[in-house]
Amino acid sequence: MRFDSRLAAAAAILACGTIGALAQEASSVPDHLLGMVGHWRLEQEDQSLPICGLVFTEDERLGGWAIELPEPCPAPFPPVQSFVAWDVDDNDGSVLILDAAGNETLRLYEGEDGLFVTGDGVLPAFYLMLPWDADGTGGEVGDTF
Repeated sequence: MRFDSRLAAAAAILACGTIGALAQEASSVPDHLLGMVGHWRLEQEDQSLPICGLVFTEDERLGGWAIELPEPCPAPFPPVQSFVAWDVDDNDGSVLILDAAGNETLRLYEGEDGLFVTGDGVLPAFYLMLPWDADGTGGEVGDTF
C-alpha cells in the first residue's frame, strides 16, 4: 500500500480540528468561579425601573469569558457593545464587565449583604442579581428574566 502525503495531511488537519473542538468544550472558567456562570440581571436601586438580563458563559473572550445578552439593555445601562466579557478581579473579588477591546465597562463590588454593586459615586448605581422566579424562590441557572 502506497503512503499518500495528501491523505496524511488531511488526517492531521481533521485531528487538529477535533482536538480543538474538544478543547473548546472543556470549561476554562476556574472551579472557584463556576458559580458565576449562568443567568444574571443588572438592576437599578429602584426596582420598578428597567433591568438588563445577562448570561455569563464559559466561552473564552479577550479579558475573560463571554457575556450573552438575551436582548439589548435599555437606558441607562451601557450599550450592547459594552457587554462582551466578564471576569472577577483576583485582588478584590469585584465582578468586571468588559467591552470587545477588554476595557472595563462596569466594576461591581461585593457588599456586606453579598450583593454586587457599582462603586461609590457611580450613578446610576447598578446591582448584579441572580434572576428570581415569579414565586420569589429563584436564582436557578435555567430561569428566565
